[in-house]
Formats: sequence, C-alpha cells, structure tokens
Amino acid sequence: MKWYREHRRATILGVILLLLLSLTVASYVNQGTNSWLGMQLERISAFLQEPVRDGENLISTTVKAIFQFKKVLAENEALLQENEELRQELVRQSLSRTDLAELRNLEEALNYINPADNYSHVTAKVIAMDGSGWYRTFTINAGSKHGVKRNAVVINRDGLIGRILDVGPEWAKVISVIDESNNVSFQVFRDLNLLGILSGDGKGKLSGYMLDADASITEGDVLVTSGMELYPQGIPIGKISKITWDNDALLRTVEIEPAVNFNNIQKVTVIMTGSSDTEQEEQ
Repeated sequence: MKWYREHRRATILGVILLLLLSLTVASYVNQGTNSWLGMQLERISAFLQEPVRDGENLISTTVKAIFQFKKVLAENEALLQENEELRQELVRQSLSRTDLAELRNLEEALNYINPADNYSHVTAKVIAMDGSGWYRTFTINAGSKHGVKRNAVVINRDGLIGRILDVGPEWAKVISVIDESNNVSFQVFRDLNLLGILSGDGKGKLSGYMLDADASITEGDVLVTSGMELYPQGIPIGKISKITWDNDALLRTVEIEPAVNFNNIQKVTVIMTGSSDTEQEEQ
C-alpha cells in the first residue's frame, strides 16, 4: 500500500493508458482499417516501418555493393592476366614474323641461284661503309671463320649487290656493282640471247652496252646476270632506263636503274660460288 500511495498518480495514468490501448485495439479489430482510428494506426505503423525499411534497403544495397565490388575486382584481375598473356603472345608473334621475314628474304635471294649448283651461303649484316653516300664498298660482319672467301657473290632479296673484295677472320669487305671498276656481263630477261656488258658509273647507277649493235631492246627491259663469269646466271641486276646510240664506237649503249637500293643495304647473303682469286684477277 505504501508503494501505491507513493506512485498513485503514475499507476492511475498507466491504467488509463492501458484502457485506451485496449479500446483502440478492439476498435481496430472490430472495424478494420476503414475507421478513423484504424487509419490513424495505419499511419503510425507506416511511419514506424519506413526507417526500418530504409535500414533494410541500405543494408541490402551495401551487401550487394560489396559482392559486386569483389566481382569487379576478380574480373579486372582476370582481364589484366588476359592482357598480359595477349601482350606476350603479340611479342612472340612479332618475333616470329621478323624471323619469318628474314627467312623469306633469304629464300627469295637464293631463288636466283640454281638449286642444283648447291652453293653454300651465309647471311651477314652491314657494319660499315665507305662514307660516300652510296654503298660502293662496305664491310659486313662475316669472314673467313664463317666460310666467306674472296670473290664470293653478294646478293639480297632485290638482286645483285657485288662481290667480296677482302676477307678477315670475322669481317669482309664488299665491292658493289655500282663501283666503276666492276664489270658484269648481262642478259636481257625477255630474250636471253641478247647480251651485254655493264659497270658502275660512280653515282649509284649502272651503264653499259649491247654486244650486238642491232639488239632489239626497249626501256624497262629487265637485265640479269649471264653466268658467263663470276656471277651465277639469273640474278636480277636492274632495268634499262635509257637507250642511246654511240656513233664513235658503233654501239648501242644503255643506262640501268639498279634493282638494289644502294642507299640502304642492311643485310646481305654471301654465295660461295667456288671461283678462285686467280680466275677473278684474270677477268
């Protein structure tokens, strides 16, 4: 009783609130949400549920974002790995293409030579030139240790370059056909019966004459080695760019545009034809 006297007001207030709550629940149950009291309870319920739903949505969104972030990280890692593999494959393919191109260049160069002759050969890089602006004479990084000998024939994929002039253990000097002192006999590819002699003009071009003054030649005719001397038959030399008649010598002279670009020679193939130094000196 003592506690009741000390808390009488609070007790009475609690009883009243309990009665009101009971009446409210009873009214809502009996009359549904269409009553004024039911609608008020719906509003209160919706008001209380909204932050709960927002919290649930926030938690759900956060969880989804975490999983999505992990998924993106995994996908990025996979893409990085794939890109690295593709890059390495591209490097391998690039190297393969370079090697293949060199092999094709060598194959094209060797196609000028009769395979039945079974010439040995070696490829080399140009390491020095005479400084004239034209590759009249230049040095390659292959020598006697590689089987290179004096007067071996030097070609590339475009055609005839020249011959070996001097040889060291690991180097060799090449004298090209555009050098003034290097004479070469040729045939007209269109008609192999048409023969001539050419030499360098010292300016990066070739000039010569036909052995037959009545030879039927035209500008654009392709000239190849005749095989009558040092150079094997069939190696492209160049094209006739100009034809004139020399009244004094009674010869049909020609100017030739070389097949090889003597401004830029980087790699060559040396063909060992078997000709001796003595044979070349006699020529």
